[in-house]
Amino acid sequence: MGHVLRVPFAPLTGPWPGALDVLRDNGFRVAALTPAAEATPIGAAGLVGERVALLLGAEGPGLTPEALAAADLRVRIPMATGVDSLNVATAAAVAFHAVAAP
Repeated sequence: MGHVLRVPFAPLTGPWPGALDVLRDNGFRVAALTPAAEATPIGAAGLVGERVALLLGAEGPGLTPEALAAADLRVRIPMATGVDSLNVATAAAVAFHAVAAP
């Protein structure tokens, strides 16, 4: 439970989603999580060891079209056929693990 305190985070100020350029200017790739079939599986996106900022949307509606368009890439967590999506907390945990350097 205490490891969440070791995950770096910061508030992003400025107009959304244009403020994402602050992340890029500081060497981050911006990856938007989506259950869309055309998104790259997160394990195949080449993010391990990179500075990456993960965008996660609200449960239900997910990220806005504007946020998805502003990301450098769209990634998904592969799931069994018929599974709609994960809740945002579970998706965040899986995504953090998937991009963590060994």
